[in-house]
Amino acid sequence: MKRLFVLALSIIVSSCSLDNDTPNTYYELAEIVGNDLPEELVFGETYNVEVDYLLPSECNIFQALDARRGGNTPNERRDIYISVVTSVVTNDGCDPDIPGGAGSSKFSITIDQNEPYTFYFWTGVSGTDPVYNEVIIPVVESETPTES
Repeated sequence: MKRLFVLALSIIVSSCSLDNDTPNTYYELAEIVGNDLPEELVFGETYNVEVDYLLPSECNIFQALDARRGGNTPNERRDIYISVVTSVVTNDGCDPDIPGGAGSSKFSITIDQNEPYTFYFWTGVSGTDPVYNEVIIPVVESETPTES
């Protein structure tokens, strides 16, 4: 019985292939190189902000634009962190040394506080620390028409 078990186990193990032709996917961020933020934001308004990015290589594929508030407190809610998420598929015949193309995407934000907003656009890393292009935009009250 023991020999039969060892024989069956060795057949199973030897029939498994260690070669895997299935593409492997991982994710990385793309550098943000531009945005169309206005010079000032109006309290209560909603804005569609366009973001321009560069794909790191021809192996990168745009997946999502991630725009999120820094937290739940009033100060943290005015800190907006923006990054572009790409997927990278290995075993796909692409060349990671060839630069990728440029692209753009949009996110929406409603201005719900009267204090300046700070936007942090991801541009890369320095060592292990993320690097952001920081843009501070003042908020103004909406103009109400004056009665004549």
